[in-house]
This record gives sequence, C-alpha cells and structure tokens, in this order.
Amino acid sequence: MCIDRGRMPNKHLEHLEDSIFDGRRVALAAVKEALTVKKVSVKWDGAPAIVFGTNPANGQFFVGTKSVFNKKKVLINYTYEDIETNHKGNVADILRLCLRHLPRISGIVQADWIGVGGGSVYTPNTVEYRFATPITQQIILAPHTSYTEVSPTAEASIGVTLQSTNSVCFIDTNDAIVGKWSAVKLVAEIVALIPFCKIAKSAELKKQTNTFIRMGEIPSPELMFNVFNAKYKGEVNLTTFMVWHKIFQLKQRLLDAVVTNENVECFIDGNPSSHEGFVIPSSNPNKLVDRLTFSKANFNLNKTW
Repeated sequence: MCIDRGRMPNKHLEHLEDSIFDGRRVALAAVKEALTVKKVSVKWDGAPAIVFGTNPANGQFFVGTKSVFNKKKVLINYTYEDIETNHKGNVADILRLCLRHLPRISGIVQADWIGVGGGSVYTPNTVEYRFATPITQQIILAPHTSYTEVSPTAEASIGVTLQSTNSVCFIDTNDAIVGKWSAVKLVAEIVALIPFCKIAKSAELKKQTNTFIRMGEIPSPELMFNVFNAKYKGEVNLTTFMVWHKIFQLKQRLLDAVVTNENVECFIDGNPSSHEGFVIPSSNPNKLVDRLTFSKANFNLNKTW
C-alpha cells in the first residue's frame, strides 16, 4: 500500500521515519530527499497556525486558522463579525490582531503565531524563544507555507519569506542549511530491507509509535512489533519496524548536520534546546524533529492557547 501525501494542505507534516508506515515507495522517496537536501525550513513552535491572504475566488483579504481548508464547515474570516461568529477565546483575540495588522498580500500564506510584540521572551507552545532584543512590532509570526487557493485540496509549497512591516515581525524560516554528513552504511541497510517490509494500518502504526514517544522511549523493533495491536499484527512484519529504526537514526544524523542562522535562543522547561525541528521542502515534505526532546514535551503540554 502506498499513500499519496502530496497535493493537500499543510495541515499535518509527517515525521521522516514514519514515512515507512505510508508505504515502501513513500519511504524510499523520503530517504532520497533527506540525502540530497541542502537547505531546510526551520519549524518554529508557534500556535495556533494562522492562514491569511487574498482569496482568489472573490478578491477579498481574509484571516483564519487551518479550518479555512475544512471540507464542510469552512471557517474563513473577512471581517471582525466573521471572527466573532466563527471563533472564541484566545484564538478569536489572535485573529482580530491579525486582521488589524497583517499586510494585505496578494497570495495565501500559512504562518505560526509567536505572540504580541513588545517583549523578547515568548513561549507560544512548548519551546521558549529568547530574542537578543525586544520585538518592536505589534505581532510576531513565522511564515512557512504558501498556497494558490482556499480549498481542501489546495497544494502546499514549503518555503516562504515575507518582509517585516512596521506592525508585523515576520521571522525568516528559511535560514537553515545542511552541512556535511554521511550515512552510507545506514542507507544501504535501509534500501536492502525496504522491499521486505509488510505495511498496513498506517494510522495504527503511528498511534502506537506516539504512545512510546509520550513515555520518552524509542523501543527496539522487536518490542514495537510484539506489542502491536494483535488485530492487525498479521498485516505488518518485524522488518517494517527495523526500517523505521534505521530511518530514525538517519534523521538524527541529518539533524546534527543542520546549521541555523538566527538571533534567538531556544529552551524547553528552562533547559537549552534546539528548534522544534526542520522541514524538508518538497512536494511531499517531511519534518525532522528530535522526538524524545520536543515531541514528548509537546504531547504532555497543557495547550492553553
């Protein structure tokens, strides 16, 4: 089985190692992109996701969350009245600020909300960001994805840079490069094993993996296979989890090779950390995240926004 993860909004990026759960061809393509990527997009840990721009269907400027891409109940806001109708609480307050201050761009952009300007320390979600100097603009966003339409099938293009304005600080998310690294032996092992993977029930496989991550563990392939839901165990095999492990190791080596270039320090629970992760720009983008550090903390965070 092979799942096409392209040609859809950037509503959820998959971890590089989880690509094997979506099929052998998906995993091979993901590994190839990881080996050839020279520049990655920085994944800022903002929340909520903000989508804004000009809707080509009517020429009107709008703001919203990822719910603008809903199939049925589309929550798109052209006015303050729309925000009042569609949203409540902190999200509504954030969208009002966005509608007031965001530049009236011609395209459509998705960004992560970082916070209201005036300070130098921000914790929009799990990661705490400490900027070298206070942000003077009214609001702060980290843009990362563009679209050409508002639709459930809108195609996402990773890699956006917007010029900051007097009212909005747009963080550059495209300033990370990949230095020299090598994983020849790992790649050879992955390529040799992938043809023997048996894959089904992608959602169940990812759910089980996240259960281990919540506990701060990366279990052995044998344990991952042995505890997999007995109802579906006949539809996967041990080799699938062996490949997952090897792609995970490949991802960790790639993370070690990423060099960032921005004037900010990151912390989790007061301890120095790196960024949440990075994204490999492509038609089927994958995220590179240190799951034992960030994902575990994020899973166990009380989302107040």
